[in-house]
Order: sequence, then C-alpha cells, then structure tokens
Amino acid sequence: MEVSVGDKVRFLNDVGGGIVTKVLDRRTVMIMNEFDFEVPAAINDLIIVEEAAYTASTSKNNNNSQAQSSVDTELVIDTNDIFYPEVAIVDESGNDINVSIAFVPQARPGNSDMNVYLINDSNYNVLYSVINREDNGKTYSNSVGVLEANVKEQIETLSMNFINQLPEYIFHLAFYRKGDFTVVDPVSKNIRVNPVKFYKEKAYTENDFFNENAILIPIVSDSKLANEVASLSETDLNKIIREKEKVEIKPKSISKKEIENKLVEVDLHIHELLDDFRGLSNGEIMEIQLDHFKGKLEDAIKNRVKKIVFIHGVGNGTLKLEIRNELDRMKNKLSYQDASFQEYGYGATMVQIK
Repeated sequence: MEVSVGDKVRFLNDVGGGIVTKVLDRRTVMIMNEFDFEVPAAINDLIIVEEAAYTASTSKNNNNSQAQSSVDTELVIDTNDIFYPEVAIVDESGNDINVSIAFVPQARPGNSDMNVYLINDSNYNVLYSVINREDNGKTYSNSVGVLEANVKEQIETLSMNFINQLPEYIFHLAFYRKGDFTVVDPVSKNIRVNPVKFYKEKAYTENDFFNENAILIPIVSDSKLANEVASLSETDLNKIIREKEKVEIKPKSISKKEIENKLVEVDLHIHELLDDFRGLSNGEIMEIQLDHFKGKLEDAIKNRVKKIVFIHGVGNGTLKLEIRNELDRMKNKLSYQDASFQEYGYGATMVQIK
C-alpha cells in the first residue's frame, strides 16, 4: 500500500487515526492524530480512509502537458556518463573488492534514527540492486543505481521506533570499469541484521568512512587471509584439523559462585527462535515467544542463575506486558526491572532471582 502526505488514515489494530504529515521511509510515516500530536506509525498497520486532495483531471492534464512537451523537445540522455563516470582510482593495480552496508546514527548511538549507506571501497564501479524482504515474505525494491569506485552513497533512513521490523536485505552486485580490467564475478547475497545490535552502543565502532561511530557489515570482502584459506586444498584443511584435534584443551573449572553470578541473555525475537515463521499469526508468534520465555525462566530458577535478561524489543509493547504480568505472579521468587539502557535500549527486562 502506498501512503502519501495528506492521506487520512486509521489504525488497523487500534482505535483512532489521523492525517499523514511525513513519509519517514518505505515502512514508516508520521501521523497527526486527533489530539494534534505527531506520532510514528507502521504503514502495514494503517488503512487509507481518504486520499490526499489530488484529482484525476489534474493528473490527466499534467500527463497531457508532459506528453506534449516530449513531442516538442527530443530528450537525449548520454548513458555513458551514468554508467561510466569519472572515478577516483586509489590504486591502479588494486583489484580487491570490498563493499559494505553501514548504519550511521543521526545522534546518540542506540537511541536515534539511522542513515543507511552502501560503501564501495574498491576500484570498480558497482551496478547494484537492493531488495528488502519482510518477515511475511513480501519483497520490494529498496534502491538501484551505480555506486562509483571508492564512494559511499546513502540508500535510506531507518526510524528507531520501528527498528525491530528491520527487513532482510538482498544485494545483487555487478563490478566493472572502463578499459581493460580483471573480470569479477557478480555477487548475490542476503543479509539479516539482529535488531538487538542497534541498541548496544558498543556495537558502533570507529571506521575510515564516517566521523561518527557506525555499524559496518561486509557484503563482499577480499582479504589476504580469505584468499589464503580459499587456496588451501582439502588435504591441507584436513591436516590442519587433525593437528588441532591433537591439542588437549583442559576445561576451565567454574565455581558455584561464578555460575550463580553469571548474567544470562535470552533473545525472544521470533527470527531468533524460528528459521521460518511465515504464515504464523501474531497470536501464534506471541505464544511461541511466551513459551520460550517461561521455559528459560524455569531453567534459570532450577540452575540457581541469579540474573537473566529477556530481550523482547520495543514493538507495540504487548510482549513486554505479557512477560511482566507473568513475573508479577512470581514476586515471591524474583524481582525485575528495565535492563541497562546503554546495553539494550528500551527493549529488555532484567530478572533477579532470589
């Protein structure tokens, strides 16, 4: 469903609605509700009641004028400049391919919207296509274009309010440049990022591409180590494995006190629990998450674990509410509080077992 600024919408699973004031990205818009507050909302959770004022006659007139303009003036596009731009070659002899996706926070890491970049750290132009696949299997085009050699380019902005709905990224990359060059095979790669990573400030690191700390994930990377491993024969690899197996590793003894003080993390995001959850309703997903929560909590109590963090995400807060209702029934055995904001943002609950 396409939503435009000015559309009147209502919520599918809640009361109320409002007017769309801004389109944040392909999945998120800002809505001015009946109380004159601007709130973010997921497009998939909306239904259009009345489209923005835009008449068919206006569209028709514009189309006619554009058609007439195209007849009066012949437009010639030089595709050579588009597909073979003048590029900055860092090393004429270098043929390494390094392309990454980067998530750069607009303000404090773990607590702000993020700009998403493609980084081409190589001497090849990259003809790229980025496709997003939602949890329900639906796919849509994110962006396409030519990423010049040794250049970075922003492809979208992600709202932190809906980071838990981050889709899977599908990349199709083709490498080329002017004149003679070594042919590089095209790359097709799928990347799914765990949303928990974005709430951890330490996940954002210094890098060579931005002044700010950022999360960089390689899409394709050439390195001497990787090439050396790839060049090893199966016999060489088996020999290395056998040598490793000869080394006896003495297990480290862990005291009872260390076991009791160990902090256990349990990620309840559905993509961490199931490889394929397409076709499941929200209610079925919630049931699976709660069953996993209860099982892990029982194990923690049985094994005398003192602290356990349940990562439930922000979302609409339903899972968090259900978890805390369950914990309230066990107040004689435990206590709970929000987990460290610096480590988990707003999306986790720490349980301390008595």
